[in-house]
Amino acid sequence: MTLQIMRATDQDSQEIASFLAIALPKHWRLPELPDPAQIRRVISHRGSILLIARQRENVVGLALGWYFPNTIGQGDTAMLDELLVDTNSRRRGIGTELVAAFARTARQLGKAPIEIWATTDFPQEPAATAFSRSGGKKGVLVRQFDWPREVCA
Repeated sequence: MTLQIMRATDQDSQEIASFLAIALPKHWRLPELPDPAQIRRVISHRGSILLIARQRENVVGLALGWYFPNTIGQGDTAMLDELLVDTNSRRRGIGTELVAAFARTARQLGKAPIEIWATTDFPQEPAATAFSRSGGKKGVLVRQFDWPREVCA
């Protein structure tokens, strides 16, 4: 099966929403289908990189991240924020290909030197495998902080 990885366009937004509705882990799913308008908003954002992986014309994975200027590094930073592969398509290297494509795209779009990083909640999560297989090294300084919605309101 041929895997195609490409940047998402507005025309892909409904298909991406449908993919998310079935591919997200159950504890992340919302009762309603993800909003295609929000997906188009992400796609059109200047600093976003949204890649989709297709097999047989079906979306089987996506990688979403952002690139932005960095004052200390004097180049850009790219953060891979979301990596998702359909559970029936895992263990075929799709996540690793998406991570590698994200890194290439970030290097093409960003200002050098570019630093690329990603986080995952637990080392045993599927994303950790794709991160390490594509050349990522486990960092020692990253700690996640979350701000509750009521603080941000």
